[in-house]
Amino acid sequence: MSTVATGKPPAPPLAVPRLAPRRRSFLQGALALLLIIAGALTAGYVVQRIGATHDYLAVARPVGAGAEIAAADLVIVRVNSALGLRPIPAAQAREVVGKHAVMALVPGTLLTMEQLTDDAIPGPGKQLVGLRLKEEQLPASRVRVGAEAVLVVIPEKSSATQNTPELVPPRTIAARVTDVRPGHSEGETLVSVEVATADAPTVAAMAADSRIALALVGA
Repeated sequence: MSTVATGKPPAPPLAVPRLAPRRRSFLQGALALLLIIAGALTAGYVVQRIGATHDYLAVARPVGAGAEIAAADLVIVRVNSALGLRPIPAAQAREVVGKHAVMALVPGTLLTMEQLTDDAIPGPGKQLVGLRLKEEQLPASRVRVGAEAVLVVIPEKSSATQNTPELVPPRTIAARVTDVRPGHSEGETLVSVEVATADAPTVAAMAADSRIALALVGA
């Protein structure tokens, strides 16, 4: 079939509006770029912190409090550096040998300068005495190694003095804390103290009878 001419010009094509591409502002692009850079830097820092290891000194065998550190007591370990820890670098081994242990050192633990001293323990005219103290014989604050203390000899209670006020102050003995560790029983603490040689027998005897209390001396 043939199309009959109508004499009218053909209709123009329907104009469909196009959706214009969304344009991002310069600030949005810059912010996205900064976020990408910050993320890359953070990831790199974390990887570096995790992967960075260093050589430090650790305890190779048991070392008693006051003992002189020998080269055989040390071992080099490679560990990640961690915030809050101050272990001794392996390069300082020569500076450690010859020092004395402030406290008993356990094999496998990292060594710190706080655990060492240049002075012999016990010092001249001093002796070490071990105390087994209960909660009521210690201050509420933590007893630290190296703290200056006073040992209070608790008067012996007897039937004749139970109802009589104690007029004479108890005897006190100057001491220095050299080691602190938990006891075998609950609420018990083992404390090693350095006292004068003349006071050591008294402290040992009173400690065996649970007649020693420890008080810390202020700075």
